[in-house]
Amino acid sequence: MSVVSELPDPGGTSEFLTPTGQRTFIEMSPTDFSPKDSSRRRIINSDLSGNVSSTTGRDNCGEYNYCDLVSQATDYLAKINELVNDQGSRMNVGNKTAIMDITQRITGIVSLLAIKSFSNETKLANFERQMEGIANQQTSLTYADELKLRLPPKSAPCPVSTEARVPRPCVIAYPTTERLADYATSSATKQALMKAIKPSDEDFQIVGVKKTSKAGVVLRVANERQLKKLESVDAIKSVGLRLEKPKGRKPRMIVKDVPGSMEDRAFLTALYRQNIKDELKLSENDFIKSTKIVRHRKLENGRQWIGLELEAAVRKHLANTKDKLYIDWATCRFIDDIEVVRCLNCQQFSHVQKFCTIKTPTCANCAAAHETRACPDKDTPDFKPTCAQCKRFKKPSDHRCGSHDCATYKLKLEQLILNTNY
Repeated sequence: MSVVSELPDPGGTSEFLTPTGQRTFIEMSPTDFSPKDSSRRRIINSDLSGNVSSTTGRDNCGEYNYCDLVSQATDYLAKINELVNDQGSRMNVGNKTAIMDITQRITGIVSLLAIKSFSNETKLANFERQMEGIANQQTSLTYADELKLRLPPKSAPCPVSTEARVPRPCVIAYPTTERLADYATSSATKQALMKAIKPSDEDFQIVGVKKTSKAGVVLRVANERQLKKLESVDAIKSVGLRLEKPKGRKPRMIVKDVPGSMEDRAFLTALYRQNIKDELKLSENDFIKSTKIVRHRKLENGRQWIGLELEAAVRKHLANTKDKLYIDWATCRFIDDIEVVRCLNCQQFSHVQKFCTIKTPTCANCAAAHETRACPDKDTPDFKPTCAQCKRFKKPSDHRCGSHDCATYKLKLEQLILNTNY
């Protein structure tokens, strides 16, 4: 009787015994044993008349059943034990040793597949519950809603809302071409706007006022009716201001593992030709014109990260159809870029230290008026951090600036997602 063992060792290293008794080793983990490989993992036994020919008779992964394989392996184990213990069997010491090795490996396979079978049943039950929950929803969630639901829970208790938040209607007030010299800054535009509008006299419900680039001011109101009413105010035009609806933020994406020596133009060309061409009705020139590289990050391993601002349709196509992106000879990971920018000088959001106009620094550890690196209290035993932004907005501030548990940070992140045109 000749025996060939080609079963994986669940411990990691597999030992193969050939008919001549020569032993060889390969590296294999428990996850390497799959239905696709079952056709070549066999126990060949010429004395069993074909009764034990393979561990499974199914080659189709869709019909593969772990429980059946566990049952078959148990039967094989019993038959091998009968051969070993049969005093009348003409077997030498080498064959007995080989069969005992196979016995141990089949025992490992039985345990491994039983665990996998239970795991698959659990995953299937969870998936069915998720599908039932989705089917019961009356409205479908947008990508922005899904991102919002992934946010960490707020540190302070708050009522649970069943409706997804939507951004408030808003317009941006810019100086007209004739009055650019008079309104050179956002502060000047804001003062002129506040003189032109009297909310108490005209029943306006102003939710917020915020400065923006190009001497503009974002004016957010309670509803669309208020927005239309605001656009009809003649006093705004008379002071030299014009109202413009915001275009919204384009989606951003970070592509990782890009070759460090690749130029921007070559990167965009490879991104289009290897991942988008013939899949979207978009020409290469239109793609390059509509896609903007907003940042780089060089790594020590000769790679780089590239931040992109691209059209919503392109981002949706890549997110739905690609696991990784092909860039020249590299295979690159990619993620959505929803980073909230924070100034390291004043600790406020939406700008960086390079463009900060506040001269007095704010500590990210204790919220005092000194640089973060010069904080005298951060290394003391009884030190308690204080977040400057949460303290400013009267929120729980028992954490340092930049913490992901920061309520102000979560609010800014939510606003960023809601204002992005996915």
